[in-house]
Amino acid sequence: MPVTPPPAAGRHLNIGTKVFLLFLGLALAGMGSWLVVNRALAQLDGAATEINLYGSLRWLSQKTQLTLHEVAHGAGAGAVEPLLGKFETTLKTLQDHPHPEENEVQARDALAAVSDEWPAYRDAVRRLLRNGAMAANFEAGAIQLTPQADSLLEHTNRATWALSDDVTRLQQKTQDNLLRLALVDAAILIFAFIYIRRRIARPLRELSGATLRFAHGDYSVRSGFRSQDEIGRLAEAFDHMAAETEDHIKLIAADLDNIRRKEAELRKLTQAIEHSPASVIVTDSRAIIEYVNPRFTEVTGYSLDEVRGRTPSLLQSGQTLPETYRQMWQTLRAKDVWRGELLNRKKNGELFWENTQISPVLDAAGQITHYVAVKEDVTARKRGEQALAMLNLDLEQRVAARTQQIEAANYELQAFSHSVSHDLRTPLRAILGFAQAIEEEGGSELKGELPDYLRRIQAAAVRMGELIDNLLELGRIGQVELMAQPVHIGHMAREILDGMARREPDRRVETEVDESIVVNGDPRLLRIAVESLLDNAWKFTVGRDPARIVFTHAGRDGAQVLMVGDNGAGFSMDYADRLFRPFQSLHAAGRFAGKGIGLATTKRVIDLHGGRIWAEGEPERGARFYFELPESPPDAAHSAFAENGRESETQKAP
Repeated sequence: MPVTPPPAAGRHLNIGTKVFLLFLGLALAGMGSWLVVNRALAQLDGAATEINLYGSLRWLSQKTQLTLHEVAHGAGAGAVEPLLGKFETTLKTLQDHPHPEENEVQARDALAAVSDEWPAYRDAVRRLLRNGAMAANFEAGAIQLTPQADSLLEHTNRATWALSDDVTRLQQKTQDNLLRLALVDAAILIFAFIYIRRRIARPLRELSGATLRFAHGDYSVRSGFRSQDEIGRLAEAFDHMAAETEDHIKLIAADLDNIRRKEAELRKLTQAIEHSPASVIVTDSRAIIEYVNPRFTEVTGYSLDEVRGRTPSLLQSGQTLPETYRQMWQTLRAKDVWRGELLNRKKNGELFWENTQISPVLDAAGQITHYVAVKEDVTARKRGEQALAMLNLDLEQRVAARTQQIEAANYELQAFSHSVSHDLRTPLRAILGFAQAIEEEGGSELKGELPDYLRRIQAAAVRMGELIDNLLELGRIGQVELMAQPVHIGHMAREILDGMARREPDRRVETEVDESIVVNGDPRLLRIAVESLLDNAWKFTVGRDPARIVFTHAGRDGAQVLMVGDNGAGFSMDYADRLFRPFQSLHAAGRFAGKGIGLATTKRVIDLHGGRIWAEGEPERGARFYFELPESPPDAAHSAFAENGRESETQKAP
């Protein structure tokens, strides 16, 4: 972080200058107060002097007039002239004394009036005295001078009153000025207090608090104070120092975290090597062993002290090709990783195989400083591979023999199917033909139970033919190649049920079909399975009014599971394992028509698709047949294998 240069000293006021200016303002305010007070005192002194002088004039005028009356009654006349002299001197003093501006008009008017009237009065007194004090008219003359003396007294009184009013006004003005000065002084003191508190005391206190918090570990603290004086520069320097210190502390903390993390990683790596199931060898650049882990000792029998300072060649068995070692060192000197298998020898002389990986360790200059070898004991695997090779050879021989057996069995099955299809049908056709000939030529001559026997022979031959057809159909299903495609099995079920309803319009059957169901499979085989299940439900609901047949989706945990249910005769779950076997029936013979091959055929179809089928039911409370189909049917070979493997399975409800 760059350091902000301090402001120039001539541009901004420092604290000393600011404090000096504050005290200078206070000193000027005090000096102004002193000048105002001195001026007021001087004005008051001047006014008092004038009042005294006017008082003297007033007293002298009265004294002069009184002395004249005394002279008229026989007193000495010499006392009058000194009084006139004093009056003259006092008047001269007042005329020469400066008058304040406030009382200049009234005082000067009064003084002018006295000055104007005094000479006449003075001259009249002197004439009266020159005429003689014992004259008869002296008393009358003194009485005649009384108005003039009263006028002088009035003028002096008016001047005195004016001066008294001026003194009062001067005192009030002085008080006002002193009040203003006191307010100014108080404002200066308040400003100085606020300024010192806000710009000096509080920043210093906050800076002190920030310093203490920083000292206690809060490295993000900042003063935030900015000014152009010493405190502002000190706060800015502190913030800069704190920011740089925080950055350094963060770097140190990051370095410490990195060191701790590397120590933890190194500790984990050391523990991993110590507890590794593989042998670890560390050598220097000359292949001198420096370290081996405990697994190495466990495998080879050599301890670290026994191999330290030696080379890994002490493990060589002499049965590894020299070319392998040459290639290994060529790879390592090229600074690449070498991988391979070595046949080595343990301390006890036992041979063992090791799957080895050797990596060169490079320094910053790219030079090899060490080699690290990680070895896995694969002796058991090698032995297992040898045993597996022998088992594979034996298995191939057994598979070949089994393949021959399967091919022979398939040939025999095809021959059996051909024999059933041709050799058994021929005698059945002959039996039916002869039975029909007997019925046509000698039917009227047959007596007793012979006609019934003939009908039984014909019916047995027909059932035998149908049985042969069903067996051939069941056998052919297992040999059909699946042609998988999307099948709208819901629509298919609806078509089959509608066909059954048309064949038996007198039956009242309620059907519920989810026509939106689509599966992947062979359409022809799936039609055989669905038709068999629906035919089974149609058959076993005879006698129910109304009968109810359901074809819907019954998925469990997201599986593609379909269900055919009815409210027919049902069955006991104790015999559920016989449902899908050929020619098995869970009901009394003759109660329901059927050949006992339909559910076996259905199971064969579902098996070919890689699915499974099971049933649930209760006697006289209906049955539910579930079958699950995979999303993608297996190929033909897998279907044949699955079908053969499931031939003997018992299908029950899961």
